[in-house]
Amino acid sequence: MAGLPFLGVGYLASYLEKNGYEVKIVDTHKENLNESEMAEKIMSFEPEAVGVSANTHNRFRAIEAIKLLKKKNPNLLVVVGGPHFSLTDKDALAVVPEIDVVVRSEGEVAFEELLSTWPDRERLKNILGITYRDENGRIVANANRPFLMDWSELPFPSWHLYNLSEYRKQIHGTDFRTIGVISARGCPNHCTFCASPDNSVMRLRSAKNFVDELEFLNKKYGFEGFNFWDDTLTVIKSRVMEICQEIIDRKLDIKWYARARVNTVDKEMIDMMKKAGCIRISFGVESGSPRVLAVVKKNIDLSQVDFATRICSEAGLVVSLNFMVNLPTETMEDLRMTADLIKKLKKIPRTEVGYGFSLIYPGTEMEVFAKENGILPKNFSWNSPFQTKKYKMIGADPGIPYMEWPGKELEVVKSFMVKNLMDRGEIFNKTWRKLKKIKSWSELISLVKAGAVYLRSK
Repeated sequence: MAGLPFLGVGYLASYLEKNGYEVKIVDTHKENLNESEMAEKIMSFEPEAVGVSANTHNRFRAIEAIKLLKKKNPNLLVVVGGPHFSLTDKDALAVVPEIDVVVRSEGEVAFEELLSTWPDRERLKNILGITYRDENGRIVANANRPFLMDWSELPFPSWHLYNLSEYRKQIHGTDFRTIGVISARGCPNHCTFCASPDNSVMRLRSAKNFVDELEFLNKKYGFEGFNFWDDTLTVIKSRVMEICQEIIDRKLDIKWYARARVNTVDKEMIDMMKKAGCIRISFGVESGSPRVLAVVKKNIDLSQVDFATRICSEAGLVVSLNFMVNLPTETMEDLRMTADLIKKLKKIPRTEVGYGFSLIYPGTEMEVFAKENGILPKNFSWNSPFQTKKYKMIGADPGIPYMEWPGKELEVVKSFMVKNLMDRGEIFNKTWRKLKKIKSWSELISLVKAGAVYLRSK
């Protein structure tokens, strides 16, 4: 079952088509292509230029595909973008010679200007928001490009370039087809772990323009469910109310899922969202410790967490609450406060609570902390081969480094959380499932060591 189409690529495609370019989209995730198949499929279109978008989790697949593309056609213009390459632009060009240009942050206008300019490297200096090698091979980062503040002027993503009938992802707990959409770019908050390259300034679509797209996708392609991908939909109450009223006035029979912050919602807003079709909402809580919340610049307090959860539950929404452990400077007492809060919130009807281990992403304050405290080498390269050894223990991505330091090793923290949140039956069943998956002596030894840490934990 395919997931959701990547919106950034769709917006790039529609802007290029608007300016007269012929565009193809290859969704390698949906088609489940390996790197070699990816390159073969792309080259079958005989392109003059290829744009590759990547996040930090899939960066190595993207880099391998780029190497294969360049091997097949050394004259091919290879442009990369997306959150990962935007935040590691100079390192990417230094480590991966097959990359020609990095388009940073919003890419629509810069990518079109690049295509109309290439291969004149002298004129590249006039394109804002790109990083490239000049005629002498030196890496040059041009000044940032101003954001498109009203991006209602952009055409909808090129939905016709996706085979939308093959995308059948659902909102968790439902059985209707869902598509991803976005009403605003950016977020005014400054959480230290956030990896968004352009999160400081919000850029809005009009409520009418956004609901026009919902109606288009509902009527033309039959999508009943929508995943609102805004970092925080609820920042501006009046705008949320306007979007909801547009949905209601048009009598759109749709259901949707939104991401929010606990300090931005009230009962009137949540009731209106429910009336307009919202069935699920998620909040990042991160920690039960007020001290840690301040350290990561979350800018919320625990009374807001309780209030937001309860008003959403009472309105009939499913509430997803997300926590992080191994946050910078976190102590065992901080962890205990997190575990206690999780147990309390789980008792609220229709509330789902989960936690994950803190990952270090490029361009974040957490990356700076990690380098200053020896958790990451100061010369760490995000585009050179890397694999953590502990990913199987916590079920996470091997290509992303974790926040971990002496006394707060992953196995110590995991054992503490398991002991405080799971009963013995749950622990036994989980251990048994892990035992059945063991394929080597090293994996068995790792599990035994984790068990020993668990038994020693308080």
